[in-house]
Amino acid sequence: MSAVNLVPDSPHNLAPGDGQLRDHLHGGTWFSSEGQGKTVVLIHGVGLDHAMWAAQVAALKKRSRVITYDMLGHGLSAHPPGPRVLGDFVRQLRQLLLNLDQKQAAVVGFSMGGLVARAFAQRYPEMVSGLVLMNSVFRRSAAQKKSVMARYEAACVDGQNAGQNPGQNPGQNSGLDAALTRWFSPEFRAANPDAVAAVRDRLERNDKDGYLKAYRVFASATDPEGVAEEIHCPALIMTGELDSGSTPDMARSLARSLAGIANNVQLEILAGQRHMTPIEGAMAVNQLLADFLSDGTGPENRGAS
Repeated sequence: MSAVNLVPDSPHNLAPGDGQLRDHLHGGTWFSSEGQGKTVVLIHGVGLDHAMWAAQVAALKKRSRVITYDMLGHGLSAHPPGPRVLGDFVRQLRQLLLNLDQKQAAVVGFSMGGLVARAFAQRYPEMVSGLVLMNSVFRRSAAQKKSVMARYEAACVDGQNAGQNPGQNPGQNSGLDAALTRWFSPEFRAANPDAVAAVRDRLERNDKDGYLKAYRVFASATDPEGVAEEIHCPALIMTGELDSGSTPDMARSLARSLAGIANNVQLEILAGQRHMTPIEGAMAVNQLLADFLSDGTGPENRGAS
């Protein structure tokens, strides 16, 4: 399977103060690598970038090599022309790991990153030592499919309006406040305005075309029967108790789907959490990841059946 035709490395893709270009770009993918030990790679959600993992990098790099990167069309990575499919993001991850001489890694995916991680584990099982799917969708109902497609279509309209009004940023749309409300609890937003503002800023600075291409992949994702049949590595599934998009029922269903096939499946529903568990629930998430990664299995399967 051929790799995505990425644009050549460009100095415009390197953030000021981020060191030498060669240290942060491979084949058009911007990445960061910190720490030493077994490799873990963290994949962000649609509209976000590597920065969302700051708390996890700080915690995990003490015992692991932690790789974060920007998905195609996001942050500092390339935005290839043409339509986008999930396989493009899967091939991007494979090429990055190969470029970094990583034959195997624990793969952690959040939201859309969970779709990428799961598809990667199915396509390249020999490269995945453990799989963590955080706040990731699974077998949306008809109503859930309709809701997410409506948000995608609204984002397309907002993107068109932004193109007609150059002073308007693609993230400055009617859905931004609603997204942040879904993602963070009122208490967290009130107590941590800087953290919420950083997420808002990332959404507002997205390349609208790259964002919409990825959003369409996320919104149109489907899960046919037998979707997990190629995944045999230990897995950790988690989501927030109050996550309205990546619901506890989805997490339970995904864990059950994996439980009969994978070596070990752990399910965690984080009490009181909404969608952005890596930020709002960082302490709990970091502990769960550290425990899981310590031996690749985590505690005994809890609640997957």
